Amino acid sequence: MLSLDNEYTGADFSAAIKAMNPSISEGLLTGTFVGSYLQAVTPRLSLGLEGMYQRPVGGYGPDCLVSYAGRYKGDGWIASGQLLAGAQGVQGSYWRRLTDKVEAGVDVNLAFAGMGGSMMGGGKEGVTTLGAKYDFRQSSFRAQIDSKGKLGCLLEKRVAPPVQITFAGEIDQAKVSCDDYHLMDGR
Repeated sequence: MLSLDNEYTGADFSAAIKAMNPSISEGLLTGTFVGSYLQAVTPRLSLGLEGMYQRPVGGYGPDCLVSYAGRYKGDGWIASGQLLAGAQGVQGSYWRRLTDKVEAGVDVNLAFAGMGGSMMGGGKEGVTTLGAKYDFRQSSFRAQIDSKGKLGCLLEKRVAPPVQITFAGEIDQAKVSCDDYHLMDGR
């Protein structure tokens, strides 16, 4: 697995490009490539788009999709919406800073029935995710739960200025599965 990405933020815009598993196989460019651009229209409103090009290894043709997005920044909150690639669905998000130490947000993702393409699948579903973050003096705790019954928690603890330990766990009620992760990161 190889992933390359770069992001540039200007005074009133941001642009990003990402390549996942890029390769020249059989004389063809293969892999997944994503480019995005977000432009501030007013000090609070930004509009943008994201394009994706994907070509798997083998004799398959490439898939190209474009998504459109908008973001509005209020005082202490941000709302965003996106028309997903190929008219496959819509996504809406709302984030708010509740206090100096507490943040919360909600994300709603709706897939349109029968509109799935080859890249994203043709599911008929909607998923809502609710999350919160609490900042302690030397650590942060994050938790989220979605409408499918999946609960995730993450604790990041700064041990020393260059060292951080992360503990994460996930419980999926629908699949009756549980995962936990322990990571140590030297920054």
